[in-house]
Amino acid sequence: MEEKEIYNCHTHIFTIDHVPNEFGRTFVPRILSKLLTIKLVKWYYLNFTSRGSYRYKKFRHTLKKVKYALLDFCKKTIVLYVVVELIGFFLNWIFNILIHFFKVEYFFSKELRKIANRFLTLGRYSLNYKSQGKIFDLLEKTYAQGTKIVVLSMDMDYMGAGVPIKNYMTQLDELKNVKKTNPDLLPFIFLDPRRVAATKAAKGKKNYATYLRSELQKGSFNGIKMYPALGYYPFDKSLIDSYLFAQEYEIPIMSHCIEGTVFYRGRKKAAWNHHPILKYKKSGEADPIPIPLPQSRNYQWTTNFTHPLNYHCLLDPKLLSEYLGYDCDLSKLKICLAHFGGSKEWYKYEADGWNNYNKNINHAPLAAYQRLKNTLDHGSKRSIWWNASWLSVIYDLMIRYENVYTDVSFILFNEDLFPMLKFILNDPKVSHKILYGTDYYVVTQKKTEKSLFHDLRGYLGEELFFKIAHENPKRYLATKIESS
Repeated sequence: MEEKEIYNCHTHIFTIDHVPNEFGRTFVPRILSKLLTIKLVKWYYLNFTSRGSYRYKKFRHTLKKVKYALLDFCKKTIVLYVVVELIGFFLNWIFNILIHFFKVEYFFSKELRKIANRFLTLGRYSLNYKSQGKIFDLLEKTYAQGTKIVVLSMDMDYMGAGVPIKNYMTQLDELKNVKKTNPDLLPFIFLDPRRVAATKAAKGKKNYATYLRSELQKGSFNGIKMYPALGYYPFDKSLIDSYLFAQEYEIPIMSHCIEGTVFYRGRKKAAWNHHPILKYKKSGEADPIPIPLPQSRNYQWTTNFTHPLNYHCLLDPKLLSEYLGYDCDLSKLKICLAHFGGSKEWYKYEADGWNNYNKNINHAPLAAYQRLKNTLDHGSKRSIWWNASWLSVIYDLMIRYENVYTDVSFILFNEDLFPMLKFILNDPKVSHKILYGTDYYVVTQKKTEKSLFHDLRGYLGEELFFKIAHENPKRYLATKIESS
């Protein structure tokens, strides 16, 4: 029997040229972020690594030849050989002491180490292969012929980290060209409210909202990608018209929903110190007040944009209409909350035995489950915002809203999560809304693509694997564009 085609619903093939030059900003002092730039990383990689530079590789090879020739010469006299060996042993001993003494964990934060790994991953893939087409070719060879691969574009022009070598619109043009020769590539176009607002007065394709609709209707792109951590809420007013279009044509949206190293690098605005929609009842106050969001570091407060409760604000007609000032119902919007909240939130759920909203995942029938309190309605919104695991919130969102999905991208490198994932996949309330995705090539800092694929498939078995890698993706990716 012929095997069903596999869908990988979450990958990236953008290159280092599409990343803003000061990507390290906020992780290092401002003056260093202007020195330790993407251009510097690229220059170093292309000139001082064996993978990036043939001349450097040849130079290293020559050095090795000289080293072994010297050792061979020294072997002719025992005294010289012993001296050279002793010197080599001593230098290696000193080097190992220094390496351990100046261990990176002691001097640099966890966040900075993450950004360093991201730099290395960017260099390894986008400098070795240099174009989106070559990176896609490498990815495609991991899977059987005919595998469908969703490629998510990334618009980082507005993240406050400087200017990329190639801007986002150039990235899109390149991606469209790659699709022309690769029919199994399913690209998603990025949606950022700041680009929409900046081009609102423009005519034709220069108006980004118009361009986005046109490209989706033509079939140049198969869905929409969003990344709120770059500095906006998913219910931003500039996005509403595009959402209405997406809902009408059942166009899939993929939105980042995990902590990460790609986030807004600019200053925090005063308006971001409180949530625009969610409120709670404070003792002594007559009316509910907005949830305070007091974090001061970018890495901390940009997660406020990514929090899954924001999608309840977007999809609940009452909350959204009150915010907009007019009636608006986006409850049927087809949207995938990528990464299922992240490993950290899974561990938080399993470790918390006290809070009821971190005990909600079970196999109870839908009718019985709907009688229980959940993270969308139960208790203080402030308490839920700070204490409920994102895994728990996303689970409730999938049950509440018809077209909310999630995927297992990036988190699937962590085999500790497999038992919980299998438990959730055996829950009929949500099992039809979980998608296979890997987050290639970002996740390769943890595991290779083929390891991720084989490990998950082997653990889940064929029936569950093809549910998330074939049945669910086909439903998620289906649109009304062709029949319109």
